[in-house]
Amino acid sequence: MSAAIRVEGMGGLGDCLHQRAVVRQLLAQGRDVWLETPWPSVYHDLSGERLHLVDAGSPLRTQAKNAEREAASFSHRPPPDEADYLRVHYPAPACQAWGSVLKAMLATCRLDPDECDFRLPVPDRWLDMVEVWLNRWGNPVKPLMIYRPLVARAEWGGAAARNPDPDTYRALYRAVRGQYFVVSVADLEPGREWLVSEEVDVDVVLHGGELVFEELAALFSIADLVFTAPGFAVVLSQAVGAKHVAVFGGYERARSYSAGRRFARQLAIEPIEPCDCFRHDHQCRKEIDLPAALNRVREFGFGLPPLAGWRAPLAFVGDVGPELYPPTSQRA
Repeated sequence: MSAAIRVEGMGGLGDCLHQRAVVRQLLAQGRDVWLETPWPSVYHDLSGERLHLVDAGSPLRTQAKNAEREAASFSHRPPPDEADYLRVHYPAPACQAWGSVLKAMLATCRLDPDECDFRLPVPDRWLDMVEVWLNRWGNPVKPLMIYRPLVARAEWGGAAARNPDPDTYRALYRAVRGQYFVVSVADLEPGREWLVSEEVDVDVVLHGGELVFEELAALFSIADLVFTAPGFAVVLSQAVGAKHVAVFGGYERARSYSAGRRFARQLAIEPIEPCDCFRHDHQCRKEIDLPAALNRVREFGFGLPPLAGWRAPLAFVGDVGPELYPPTSQRA
């Protein structure tokens, strides 16, 4: 085994955040790591003499934009010829076997699936960048919510299966919207990434990729609540310790993100019949028990009392995960 290793990393932002656990384990082994990634800032605290960040030229739109923006952060020192090679990925059967995307990623990389620490420190410099945005918004008095609209993109065909039902998603958001100053974030471009549901009432719309990653991470870290569907926003919330509501549709279950649930308070809303097929073409059942879910979101989102007759336990916190807080149809 060579001390040096070239790692073909993944491109998705959530995957790159999870990948921090891979990099941490390799560095702990004493390896010199050359990591191909379009997101240098995701590894700001790990890069140095033994972690070299490499621009491999991402074909993905948002990733390529960020790699160009952070061009100065890439290393120009090539790995030695004898360097080992590792490709980071997580096949669907591994996800189903391990129950967690990150554990599947680590196991596939022949690393320890129980060493899942991908937490991301947010430096003061990033928080200063967000302070500029808060000043533009008049330093809102209400608690801050980050809202992720439902989107689809041409580069990945799984959104239709993974996204929750848009009407349900909107109804759950409206249950707590009035309590918050809401910032909606996305990176849309006609024909390449687009909304799949009608826009909802928010205070600030940033749908053109206005926030760079450092600002996004800092904003999540100070948010009182993140409201999102599955995707990078769940992983980022966990990485920076942000309280979040995650509303699931098909394709994967809440347990996909269970490796990071101890890092942040999470309320997972799953369908009555959850599905983790990891297939783009599967007709997953997305119906949820809406009255029960509305009460859970109200109680979790702002400490509101449940509606009359509702006596369910509080939303799960820390290491009490979705398997201990089952879909509402399974409760007596």
